[in-house]
Amino acid sequence: MKRAILSISAILFCAFTLSAQNNIVNELQRDVQGKGKVKITQPAALTNLMGSIAVKGEKRQVEGYRVLVYSGNNSRAARDEANKMAQFMRENFPGAEVYVEFDPPVRSCQYGDYRTREEAEAVMFKLKATKKFKEISVKKGIINLPY
Repeated sequence: MKRAILSISAILFCAFTLSAQNNIVNELQRDVQGKGKVKITQPAALTNLMGSIAVKGEKRQVEGYRVLVYSGNNSRAARDEANKMAQFMRENFPGAEVYVEFDPPVRSCQYGDYRTREEAEAVMFKLKATKKFKEISVKKGIINLPY
């Protein structure tokens, strides 16, 4: 009996929390004079996944690919070299994000956020054609995509 009361309390708490969110479900179900009424029946988990309306400039993280333009060891020289490469990429190849990462024991400089390997390889071949890079490859990982 106590579990049932706790479960019902948790469900009601989630429902009140969800009703406070400004999301598309609430907007659709809003009662507007002179217009029809929409009723949406869905699990609370689906409403949680939808969340609130995305703010411009936010990013979501998904699995994808980046072009690896520099990779070095765990030294100060490698850190400096990765930062120099990042600056070079920002100045000479604008239009995509540049990331300097440290995944012990490797420092790296990565370019762009691409959903498919083909997109990343196309950019990699364009960068390779400039003959400005010693080693360049495609790396799979978590990328940032705008909403």
